[in-house]
Amino acid sequence: MNQATRAALFSFLLFPGSGQIYLKRYVRGMAFLTPAAAATLALAWMIFQVVLVIVREALSGAPGMDGVLSGMGNGLRAINISLALWLLILIFFLWVFSAIDAYRLGKKITASTTSANRQSASGPV
Repeated sequence: MNQATRAALFSFLLFPGSGQIYLKRYVRGMAFLTPAAAATLALAWMIFQVVLVIVREALSGAPGMDGVLSGMGNGLRAINISLALWLLILIFFLWVFSAIDAYRLGKKITASTTSANRQSASGPV
């Protein structure tokens, strides 16, 4: 497996920017990783808030499933659905674009390394 394919797989399977970090392009990798991590943390916080409302309603409200169901309704009303959707779209595009960028960057690095090796093998001109 060549370096470009490996970098694209790292970016796609691990986390956005990990392929760029694998290729030792740390700033470029962090440019993908930072917004993706921030969006992921924001979504996790929203989910935690929903779970907290559900548990609070279940413990203080009606017994059984009625308390859980009313808590679910209140919890889902408490979050901003459009913001959550935009965060999911942002993460998706960062993930896809990061994998494409890592592949293209790996191809460029491989091509420049290969041409430099060919020039040094032919000797000085």
